[in-house]
Amino acid sequence: MTNRSPLYLLTTIAVLLSSLASFTSCNKDKDNDDSYSYSSSTQTTLVTGFALQADAKVLSNLDSVHFTVDFDRGLIYNADSLPKGTDISALKVTVDFLNTVSSAVFKITDATKQADTTINYTTSMTKSLDFTGKTMLTVTSSDKSQVKDYEVKVLVHKVNPDSLVIPQSWRRDLPGYQNGLKGYKAVKMGDQYCIMAYDGTTCKLMIADSPNQGTWTSQLVDLPFVPQVESLVATTGSFYMLDDDGVLYASENGIEWTSCGVVWHSLLGAYEDRVLGVLGDDDGYYHDEYPRPADFTATAVEEGFPIAHASDMVIADNKWTIAPQALIVGGVDSQDNVLHDVWGYDGRRWGKINSIHSTLLPELADATLFAYYSYKQVAGTRRYGLQPTYYLMGGRLSDGSLNSSIYLSTTQGVTWTVGDSTICQPAHMPKFYGAQAFVAHETLTAAVAPGAPRNIKSPVATWDCPFFYIFGGYNDQDELLPNVWRGVYIRMTNYPVY
Repeated sequence: MTNRSPLYLLTTIAVLLSSLASFTSCNKDKDNDDSYSYSSSTQTTLVTGFALQADAKVLSNLDSVHFTVDFDRGLIYNADSLPKGTDISALKVTVDFLNTVSSAVFKITDATKQADTTINYTTSMTKSLDFTGKTMLTVTSSDKSQVKDYEVKVLVHKVNPDSLVIPQSWRRDLPGYQNGLKGYKAVKMGDQYCIMAYDGTTCKLMIADSPNQGTWTSQLVDLPFVPQVESLVATTGSFYMLDDDGVLYASENGIEWTSCGVVWHSLLGAYEDRVLGVLGDDDGYYHDEYPRPADFTATAVEEGFPIAHASDMVIADNKWTIAPQALIVGGVDSQDNVLHDVWGYDGRRWGKINSIHSTLLPELADATLFAYYSYKQVAGTRRYGLQPTYYLMGGRLSDGSLNSSIYLSTTQGVTWTVGDSTICQPAHMPKFYGAQAFVAHETLTAAVAPGAPRNIKSPVATWDCPFFYIFGGYNDQDELLPNVWRGVYIRMTNYPVY
């Protein structure tokens, strides 16, 4: 899938057993006890491994949760927090040490279920611990000359990390918005984001390097035709757009436009260096392309094919196809039926993808389709990996009302599911049709740099995070909506474990 992201698999952090900095810990409970000498050695009191024991009643694959041992800070914790609501009040643990120790004592205070207590792990390895309060592990060397304190934290997410969020605080003003615009369309050409806005007299082209950019460069465009701005698309090197008579125009820079000499009923989208459209009228509709390949022959559209108002066309490549595959969803056919079908184009021909599968998708016109990601659990572990996923939002239902559900497909558009309460359009985001969506990868930085695990060669301070953006669209009064919405999976914003 285009816009690839590095796999967010949570992998084990190895504890480095050599070249550790000297450190003198401080135990407030023993400050006045001269019989203790606090460890400056990483050998006699080093914890080399910490794990929760399996307990399916608490969480499946609980024993696969990875814990980081930060000797310098005296901290043991799971960087990838447990799911929201996990009960951590009675967990059994396994602790590994570099050398034999005389004792390893857990001190529990302020827990919700377990009274303040101390438990010697070396003599009571099977006892459960309540991690809802503060848990300290004091390790004493075999000769009792060295002592090291570790605070043990079992972290639990406060919110579901697999929730899709579109915060109101991230909303931005729609670039170039003004009352009375007759046409508005955002597209991407190469690495640049481009917007065409038309007020009925003048046309404006705006360009930015990021969809989240505050200021866009702007230039007036003197068009020699009246544009259908919503038909604007971009190939690898040119813009294309229909005029109000259906004549196809092209431009390399968005400023100077020339006629292509063909008349189309609709422009479906861009595929590599050419555009795909529908030509014809009530006497018949045909698939067409521009520029036409040498062996191209216009063929009649299939029964139930969307001749207009399908979603924007999305291109994806995958391991099952030789050429990139283009997808469109919904639209209106030649009989004015609103469709719920998914059509794909493989570089040579169109085909219906979900014809023999569930009709979960509603009939939708002018819906917003984009290629993003979701998560799936790695079998037998508590780790989650990214999987390419199509998202379908907005659009007009067959009764004229607007859709507010989010539909997802992890099977290249063959099957779909409707998002649950964790994947839904928030109430503060208005319903819409005809919006454009983009996915942009941005660099996130750890909020607290010292929080990075220290006992690894190269602590991760920054990571790549894909955000999606929804531009404009129209409400049920056919009014252009003045906002850009930004969304993300919460898990993608969490500090990654490498």
